Amino acid sequence: MEAGATMGSGETPGRFGTFGGVFTPSILTILGVVMYMLMGKVTGLVGLGWCLGIVVVSHLITLSTGLSISSIATNRTVGAGGAYFMISRSLGAAAGAAIGLPLFFAQALSVTFYVVGFVESLRQIFPFIDGWTAIGIGTLTNVFLTGLSLKSAELAIKAQYFVMAAIGISLVGFVAGPFFAEGVVPMSSPIEWDNPDGPPVSTVFAIFFPAVTGIMAGVGMSGDLKDARTSLPRGTLAAIAVGFVVYMTFPIWLAMHKTNDQLVNELDSVFQIAGIFAASIYAGVWGATLSSALGSILTAPRTLQALAMDGLAPRFLGKGFGPQNEPRAALFLTFILAQTGIFLGSLEVIAPILTMFFLATYGVTNLACGLERWAASPSFRPTFKVPAALSIGGALACFYVMSIIDMGAMVLALGICALIFVIAERRALGTTYGDARHGIWSALVRSALHRLRRVEFHPLNWRPNLIIMGGNPNKRAHLLHLGNSIVQDRGIVTYFHLLKGLVVDQADIRRELFETYEPKIAERFPNVFYRVDIVDDVYRGAVSTAQGYGIGNFEANSVMLGWPKKEERSEPYVSMLRDLTQLDRSLLLVKYDDERQLGEGKEIHVWWGGLAGNGGLMLLLAFLLTAHYRWRNARITVLTVVKRDEDRARAKTNLKNLLAQARLEAETRVILRQGRSIPDIMYVESDHADLAIVGFVLPDMDKSAVGFFERMNTILDRLPTTLLVHSARNFSGEPVLFDQPTKPGLGIAPDGPADKPAEKPAEAPTPAPAGATAVPTFSDAEASPPEASTSTAKTDADVTLPD
Repeated sequence: MEAGATMGSGETPGRFGTFGGVFTPSILTILGVVMYMLMGKVTGLVGLGWCLGIVVVSHLITLSTGLSISSIATNRTVGAGGAYFMISRSLGAAAGAAIGLPLFFAQALSVTFYVVGFVESLRQIFPFIDGWTAIGIGTLTNVFLTGLSLKSAELAIKAQYFVMAAIGISLVGFVAGPFFAEGVVPMSSPIEWDNPDGPPVSTVFAIFFPAVTGIMAGVGMSGDLKDARTSLPRGTLAAIAVGFVVYMTFPIWLAMHKTNDQLVNELDSVFQIAGIFAASIYAGVWGATLSSALGSILTAPRTLQALAMDGLAPRFLGKGFGPQNEPRAALFLTFILAQTGIFLGSLEVIAPILTMFFLATYGVTNLACGLERWAASPSFRPTFKVPAALSIGGALACFYVMSIIDMGAMVLALGICALIFVIAERRALGTTYGDARHGIWSALVRSALHRLRRVEFHPLNWRPNLIIMGGNPNKRAHLLHLGNSIVQDRGIVTYFHLLKGLVVDQADIRRELFETYEPKIAERFPNVFYRVDIVDDVYRGAVSTAQGYGIGNFEANSVMLGWPKKEERSEPYVSMLRDLTQLDRSLLLVKYDDERQLGEGKEIHVWWGGLAGNGGLMLLLAFLLTAHYRWRNARITVLTVVKRDEDRARAKTNLKNLLAQARLEAETRVILRQGRSIPDIMYVESDHADLAIVGFVLPDMDKSAVGFFERMNTILDRLPTTLLVHSARNFSGEPVLFDQPTKPGLGIAPDGPADKPAEKPAEAPTPAPAGATAVPTFSDAEASPPEASTSTAKTDADVTLPD
């Protein structure tokens, strides 16, 4: 059962229906302190025309939110917590916390707002009430309402029926008053549609908007409803409709009887217009403010209780008491916060703060419904359907209105929400509710793939999408490190663990391997995906994997493997490499030095062999590596060999020009051959390097694979960890490296395709020497899978240096 599904009512069924549990608390909060105490000022500050515009825009935002609430509520059972419950079950626990905690504080501060409104109405009758006296009356009111809520939520709900009757009577008295006043006609003042001297409309909007946030009072009682699925849509939409009619009529009647200046300066305009029925206005305003405060006192603790039950607030705040599981601890905290707010003592100070947090809540609620609808998850089947565009439009409207009211306050409010989200996300709560996040990301991936399909690929847009054929991750952590360092967040890295055998025999092992290593790799290398595939032959399986992995035209373009240590499998291995090159996969073969490992990550040597087709990829890989924190301070040196001394200056100039055009920072070193062998030169020059990058070419079909391995091992045996590179035929380095085509002699001419798979698993790497940076590896204590055949590959290629 989901946490919070029965909160607020324990194991007992809900107590309230649509009218008592949703419509009544909502409409009483809507027709509250703003209507009686601030509506005249709102009308006078901007004129009737702008006032009606504010009412319409506010109710459009509220209507979209009400429709979104109705849609979510009719899709699944809504537990306690109201808006928090809906958001957390749609967008996840972290998003729920990001809105739920600010919502609780806004609801607690709403108590202050309505209590202060009640005190302000008393000052209309008793002008002698000063600041401290007002604080004292507010405190007593807060204590009384909290005690009433503590006694019984059911009693509090029943009390609201009398309040609603009082409000109805007061509205009748407000309209009827001018007809009974001596010498007063129904329209005693010309209507002023505008007020050129008034403040910005956005400022006045912020004062009015708390009036339409009353729907959250009904939503917050979700855990105490008999049938939330039916009651929430009906009660919420009915309250919005009634509130809209009243708020469209109220300012018109005000403007017909008072000028703008009178409405701004005479806070008792409503009472004056009511005339002989002024007493009913007092009854209405007292009932409305007290009932609204009571509604917030009922909903705020239940929001906090739901957060606590989901582990997003201290657990003791979720503890319920009595047969109805009343949230007394959360109620006490609500009282403390409301009492703190009473010391602010000004409606116009509190209103904008409430507006920001309620707009944020409305925006995210709309967003949750819109994304659910857009993602088209099969589990989202509301009986009350709302177009995704309407909900997302409502969300955008909320955020836009926040920005025009006060950009700084919006940034602060959303910043607080974002901070809470990050903290909740990092706590790794592990709480899932079958929310919409998976569906949303799936929909985004699907949409992106379809759009990518319609965009023509340009070499300038090349980025590494790498497959690592590495066998058991316990023995191939250096491949994980190097592959992740190269790609980082620029592309996709997938580590393939190939098992040789039949699916019927290896399926359980495959599942166990994935469950063992996927979480470990995700934690250590967040950018790397882990896959386990069952193949009948590791060489053919590697080719099939490289060919089939991907969706549409989004596929891997590079394959990384380890350099094999056994030459007897050279023929099938080289055959596999040739097949991979035919699939246009670039090959990255790693010959790993178990003793030196990757050293300190300070020195990268790129051996330049005559501008073959591998050169562009080699330079690009060196650049990509230095973006990783382990290689950030590495010095790149580009080395080449010439036969004659007179060629050294020209070669050095060419290399410098090439690097300048490529906008790469690297040193250059031109070495005179002087009759020495290439392996000897490379050994002397790169003995101290942490990584050497060397291009290679696959042997011709009629050449021996064994001979190729022998020649390559002659070079590699004395080098540090080496990355052998063979670029695919479809890789073009020039658009990626250069702003314009290179000059003759400096360009990167195609050299031929090359690709290769990963080598066979080897022993776990030995500890790094003193001062060296060890490659991250998995603990030997962690479960190692059985050594079922993992994909192994051996490669033969000729280094692209002068003979």
